Amino acid sequence: MKFVGFYRDMKPDGPEIYGEETPSINPGGAPEYSFQEVSRYLHSGHPVLDVMESTTDIIGQAFQVPGGSSVLTDGSFSWRADLASYVEHYAIALPPDFLDFMRGNNFEVPHVPRDRLLEISVAVSSALGFRTDAGAAPGAAHG
Repeated sequence: MKFVGFYRDMKPDGPEIYGEETPSINPGGAPEYSFQEVSRYLHSGHPVLDVMESTTDIIGQAFQVPGGSSVLTDGSFSWRADLASYVEHYAIALPPDFLDFMRGNNFEVPHVPRDRLLEISVAVSSALGFRTDAGAAPGAAHG
């Protein structure tokens, strides 16, 4: 699984997922994608982490997204919920392999089995520095 839309500008002092190896958000230019198709795809992802906070546009303060740092997935890529708003407002650059994956699926988020979604949820939580409660984790014994 690959992470998309976790730009270092969003949380410079945040977990490694926002670290030096991640790109800065890149607005403008002529994107090689359809805004409508990509936006619809991003909004249609499977939710794997819900975060109850509102995020504010870090480029021009043009929008706020309730739950913007929540995470969605298509089973291969995971992205923040506010990524769609950056696409809609700024035509930001997206990784070519992510665009190819969307195109290869005709801009329809593929079905992802529940067990895989649970694995992704745990991986996303860990990458963002959240601790998983062993009693609530997938596969934990419940008594």
